[in-house]
Amino acid sequence: MKPNIHIPEELLAGRVLLSEIINPTYDKIAIVLLGENMDPANYREGLSVIRIYLFIKEGGEYHFSNEIEAFSFEGLAPAVDFLKALPHMSALDLLLRMNAPSEIWDELRVH
Repeated sequence: MKPNIHIPEELLAGRVLLSEIINPTYDKIAIVLLGENMDPANYREGLSVIRIYLFIKEGGEYHFSNEIEAFSFEGLAPAVDFLKALPHMSALDLLLRMNAPSEIWDELRVH
């Protein structure tokens, strides 16, 4: 059954839904990933952005809480690679990606 996640229209403006993640052992929170310049059919040269949002479950429905982090990439391919790797990253990989100086991001390889 698809989770009932209410994504506000203002969050979706100019973005595409990339993923919804709910931990099956702790379903009180949901993570929603939205992308800017991530649609291959409408891709424009430049930055692609992945935004990670936290949603809290209230009464069987998930409601927006806050943005956790935004990641920008020099093009669509590295953004897609990051998106594929994200569910398998260790906490350390994610912390490095969130806090490493941007000039070394291309050297970081996520597992």
